[in-house]
Amino acid sequence: RLRTVTGVQTCALPISANYGWFGGGSVATVDRIDFSNDSPSASAKGSLSATKYYVASTGNSNYGWFGGGSNPGVSTVERIDFSNDSATASVRGPLSLAKYGLASTGNSNYGWFGGGSNPSPSSPFSTVERIDFSNDSPTASTRGPLSFGRRYFSSVANSNYGWFGGGAPGPVVSTVDRVDFSNDFSIASPRGPLSLARYNLAATGNSNYGWFGGGQPSTPATVATVDRIDFSNDLT
Repeated sequence: RLRTVTGVQTCALPISANYGWFGGGSVATVDRIDFSNDSPSASAKGSLSATKYYVASTGNSNYGWFGGGSNPGVSTVERIDFSNDSATASVRGPLSLAKYGLASTGNSNYGWFGGGSNPSPSSPFSTVERIDFSNDSPTASTRGPLSFGRRYFSSVANSNYGWFGGGAPGPVVSTVDRVDFSNDFSIASPRGPLSLARYNLAATGNSNYGWFGGGQPSTPATVATVDRIDFSNDLT
């Protein structure tokens, strides 16, 4: 089952059952890790179409989609073909808004990109947009928003829900919002918070739990804390 790890500060990582791909940062490079032999350095594969950072990603078992990024923000979405990952990523339908510092997650059919910011306006977006993996050429469709706007946060999902946690600006927050994939026009519902407010964190998970690790409670402090969300009891 696919899971997405979103490193919101510099790069993002869609994964399949066998490999993980890291893309972006202050470069356009895409590197691949082989899960069966993860001691060597990651191998350089085909690049993104442009250099970008503060980018987010999601995917299914066949492709990975990288959306938004940079500062100022861009709306570009690029797709990596896992079966031909030496090629340059192909540009698909864009997000509806140019933004950076966003977070994304998904299931086998769709990818949801939430939040982010652009210099104009300076306030972060609460917007959530959905990409249809079976028809990724149109502009992403706007769905129900997060409970408030934020950027530099992270997300994780199972097949039914997506959880978006932490973020900035203004007061750094510990808020976790849950998007119901079966009813994604509704406003995301706040669930139990993280143990401390932070931004620039990362997340991963399986079908039962999500782990949010690292981040910054305030600049320049950083933490090594890992929090776990129990998907069956996410109000705690």
